[in-house]
Amino acid sequence: MIRDIKKLGIQHLQVSAKDYAYDGESRTISGYGAIFNNVDRDGDVLVPGCFAKSIAERGPESDANGKILFLWQHDTDEPLGRITVLREDEKGLYFEAVIDEIELGDRCIKQLESGTLNQFSIGFSYVWDAVRYDDIRDAYIVGEVKLYEISVVSIAANPETEYLGLKGEGHDPVDDLNAELAAFMKGMPIERQQKLQSIMAKAISLASSKPAKESLVEDKQADTPKSIFDCFKI
Repeated sequence: MIRDIKKLGIQHLQVSAKDYAYDGESRTISGYGAIFNNVDRDGDVLVPGCFAKSIAERGPESDANGKILFLWQHDTDEPLGRITVLREDEKGLYFEAVIDEIELGDRCIKQLESGTLNQFSIGFSYVWDAVRYDDIRDAYIVGEVKLYEISVVSIAANPETEYLGLKGEGHDPVDDLNAELAAFMKGMPIERQQKLQSIMAKAISLASSKPAKESLVEDKQADTPKSIFDCFKI
């Protein structure tokens, strides 16, 4: 059996913040951004070592300019602070982040303390050469990802994740698109890679969705594109 669903663009993986801790004096939040070896709601199993390359290249101890970010609700325009510790242990991806003394940072701390917010999430993309499908577990075994950020989030929804059910034998156009996108982004600053992945996922999602109002006018305008996205056939 070969799984026929591919995932394109930035993925978001949610983890409960029940194990998080906060040091008020240093404004440091610590917790886990991901847990190893369990099947998540999207059918992925992250295995130890999958974050190692990202941590080495763009972790807090690296010399990279575009380090892995700590964000509010996956919004790259709303950084909360900086990650000071990022490592894999036997449980998962452990992090510590110092929250800046800004209005949004104060809000984040208050809402974590009150329990209004109780989730962390990571933003990443797959390194498909290191991913295999397990028939028995009906899950992707993920050996490597490109980690962009860790976020404090309120909901588990991921509007930028596109699932394409492309069936058939032989050539897979999703593989082509992933390969073409990876080649185009090679050498691009990590922030631009993340933004481009996000834009691509949104565009494909819109192109493959039929607007609700379209059914009201399709008889009159059957041969006329309703928007630019009607010109895309995914």
